[in-house]
Amino acid sequence: MYRLAAFDVDGTLLKSDSSLSEATHQALKTMKESGIEIVISSGRPLPGVELIQDLVGKDLVRYLSSFNGGRIVDTWSDNQVIFEAILPPAEVGEICDFLADYDVDINTYDDHNVLGLKEPNHQYMAHEAQLTGMPIKIENFVENETKVNKLMVTGDPAYLETVRQDLPEDWFDRWNIVKSAPYFLEFNPVDANKGAGLAHLSQEIGVDQEQTMAFGDQENDLTMIEWAGLGVAMGNAVASVKAVADFVTHTNDEEGISHVVDQFITKN
Repeated sequence: MYRLAAFDVDGTLLKSDSSLSEATHQALKTMKESGIEIVISSGRPLPGVELIQDLVGKDLVRYLSSFNGGRIVDTWSDNQVIFEAILPPAEVGEICDFLADYDVDINTYDDHNVLGLKEPNHQYMAHEAQLTGMPIKIENFVENETKVNKLMVTGDPAYLETVRQDLPEDWFDRWNIVKSAPYFLEFNPVDANKGAGLAHLSQEIGVDQEQTMAFGDQENDLTMIEWAGLGVAMGNAVASVKAVADFVTHTNDEEGISHVVDQFITKN
């Protein structure tokens, strides 16, 4: 019997036009009525995840996992923090110094803004601001030693992939470095990933690993799909995510979540 289900947002919970289908909404209601707690697990900062909670319904979603599992809160208890991971200022400076000569934009977040290290050269930071519902504010967060849960590096997809390949090999052991979209390269503390976040939440609320489900489509979803008792890759997922999934469902535009609920919840 499943008791906790984690959902990525873009490409998973939402359709490609960023809408929530009626079938998906009904599937979430069915899960909740079956005793399954729902957690939205996103790379977005908390205000951006709260937008999705508002869309789904606060009565259905209690827990929010933001920054790829780097900050988890209980929204029914005044956003009590269940887990939080932070990048130390020295590490933030090291990453930003290395990337200074690359044609990329770098941002982090405070409680109300997308904080750009400098005026952006590309449209992707503006896209991030739109997704999160937060305005862009230019601020030297390195010098200010602003609290950083996640660094976002954005740029043209092909170029950004060459940047990733240029990163020192040991960096992938020091930090959790993943793509959430072809134009988003994210740096998180090494202990912050969606799988670890799901594990922290499961322990906090007394749910066994085999009682968990996770749904996703991108590289930053891989750890939670691998960790969950039932890891579900959307039909539109990248190959690496499909490779570790227990089940590959239909795409996000073909009611993939509803299909899983029919197969694993309703029939049982």
